[in-house]
Amino acid sequence: MNLRGEILAKDPICDMTVDEKTAKFKSDYKGKTYYFCSSACKSTFDKNPGKYAK
Repeated sequence: MNLRGEILAKDPICDMTVDEKTAKFKSDYKGKTYYFCSSACKSTFDKNPGKYAK
């Protein structure tokens, strides 16, 4: 969490910082939620999540 109360996550595709509370794009994979900056990043992840999941 940062000083503004945001809970931040890294988009696994482009490494952009995304606020978990307001992220419009997310996917669940093996019990973990991944957050994305755009529908394009989410789509890339969803095609091959094992490649990008850490």
